[in-house]
Amino acid sequence: MSMDSSANFIKKILTTTPPALAAAEAEKIARDLYGIDGAVQPLVSERDQNFKLRCPDGGRYVLKISNHAEQIEVIDFQNQALLHVASRDPAIPLPRVIPTLAGALHGRIRHDGQMHCVRLLSWLDGKVMHATAAGPALARDMGRLLARLGVALQGFDHPGSSLPLLWDMKRAASLADFMGYVEEAGLRRMVEETLATFVTRVKPVLERLRSQVIHNDMNPGNLLIDSEGPERISGLIDFGDLTKSPLVIDLAVAAAYQLSPGDDPLAGVLPMIAGYHGIEPLQPVEMEILTDLIRTRLITSLLIGSYRATLFPENREYLLISHQSAKNFLQNLSHLPADAALDRIRAACLKPWVETP
Repeated sequence: MSMDSSANFIKKILTTTPPALAAAEAEKIARDLYGIDGAVQPLVSERDQNFKLRCPDGGRYVLKISNHAEQIEVIDFQNQALLHVASRDPAIPLPRVIPTLAGALHGRIRHDGQMHCVRLLSWLDGKVMHATAAGPALARDMGRLLARLGVALQGFDHPGSSLPLLWDMKRAASLADFMGYVEEAGLRRMVEETLATFVTRVKPVLERLRSQVIHNDMNPGNLLIDSEGPERISGLIDFGDLTKSPLVIDLAVAAAYQLSPGDDPLAGVLPMIAGYHGIEPLQPVEMEILTDLIRTRLITSLLIGSYRATLFPENREYLLISHQSAKNFLQNLSHLPADAALDRIRAACLKPWVETP
C-alpha cells in the first residue's frame, strides 16, 4: 500500500461514524447468524458498535458490528490472532471466537446501504479496571500478562498485520498532520518537542529492533479485574489495535496508562516493567528508548483525541477521556532526566519482585 493510500485509509477509519443498529436489529443478527436468542445491551466503543448479549440460559457474549470502513483482512487478522493465542497459551484470559451457524469466523450484514462484518466473542467476567488503582502487585501482574501474550504471539503473522494503523507508534511521525488541533500553545510546544525526539532519536532505533504482532492497547479500559479478588486480572479484551510493530511498543503503550501523578511519574510503571522483564527480558536498547516511547504514546492520545473530538463533538467527552491526564504526565516526564529514568528502569529489571524506591 502506497503512502498516499495509507493516509487515505487511516483518514477514512478516523472520520467514519460507527454503525448505529437498534437493539432489535442486533438481536435478530444474533439469531440469524448464530442461532442465539438473547437480549442485548450497548457497550462503549470508538469505531465499531458492540453489544453484550445475554441469553435466558445464562450464556453471555459480545456481539461486534464492525465499522463499514474496516477491511476484511483486519477482521480476520484479529480472529486468527485470538485462535493462535488460544492454541499456544490457553490460560491467558482472552475472549474466544464463536463461529457462525455456517462455521465462519465472521458474518456480514447490510445496514443503511453499507456492509458490516459481524463477530461473536465469549464474554469474560470481571470489572473494568477504570476505577481500580493498580498497586505494585497488580501492575507487576499486568506486565507479566502482557509478556505472556507477546510470547504466545511469537511466530504469528497475517496479511492484515501490516495494514496502516495510526495508533501504531512506528508511524508516529505522521501525527504531525494533527498538530493544529491542539488548542493550548504550551501543550502544543511539548507535543512538538516530543514528536521531534521520536523522529530524530527513536524512529531510527525502532527499525533495528525485534518486531512481531502485538496487542498494542493494554489500557485500563481493556483490562478486567476479578470482582472477588481485586488484585487478580480476569481478562484482556479489545484486539482492535492489533498490529505488527517493535515488541517494546507493547510495553510502552501499557506503561503510559500506569504513570503516577506528581513528581515521580515512573513509580507506578516500574513494577509493570519488572513483571514484563521477568518473562520477556528487555534488550538494553529497548530500555534506553522506553521512556521516549511512553511520551510518544501520550502525544498519540492527545493528537488523535483532539482531532476526532472536532469531527464528533457529540462524543467529545469519551474521545478526550484521557486528555488531561496525558497532558499532566507529559509535563511531569519532561522534568525527568533521561539518564535517571534509564537507571531506574534498569534497577527495576534487576529486581523484578521489588518495587524500586
